[in-house]
Amino acid sequence: MRWVRRVDERVMRAVTSAGCAALDEVMPRASRVADQLLVWWLIAGTLRAGGGRRSRRAAARAALAMSVAGTLANGVRIYVFHRERPPEVLSRRRPGRVPDSPGFPSGHSAGAAAFATTLVCEAPRRVSVPVAALASLVAYSRVYTGAHYPGDVAAGAATGVAVALAVHGLFPAEERR
Repeated sequence: MRWVRRVDERVMRAVTSAGCAALDEVMPRASRVADQLLVWWLIAGTLRAGGGRRSRRAAARAALAMSVAGTLANGVRIYVFHRERPPEVLSRRRPGRVPDSPGFPSGHSAGAAAFATTLVCEAPRRVSVPVAALASLVAYSRVYTGAHYPGDVAAGAATGVAVALAVHGLFPAEERR
């Protein structure tokens, strides 16, 4: 497992050393906007309130997938894995206070990936593409700001995608006419 740690540290150094003023401004905000899954709840609420039938159904399923994925990732992180978060020396671009909890897998990435994957499977492209881009930005920001190693983010994203596909399989979208 040492090789995994070395690869994670190398990738993290590459990401965090390639900073620029614009990214230093945007990435901490992108990381914070997904705290408590707030941005995803706001998007789901907006789609439920003003979207068409297909978007409303997709929003409800995306909220379900996100809730399950976030809970699963956070529970696994706390009760199963005890991987430390990256030391501050690897990145000085913290998004604010980094939690003391273990870092593997990333709950931010799990929730974002579950939400976005569900919308990609079920919502119109005009909705799903911007949400998928935002989810990718949030996941990348977790590494850029030093809150997680790349492996933490990849494991969180994989968890989110798996949960979204399971929700999609359990509750398939209606056939289009």
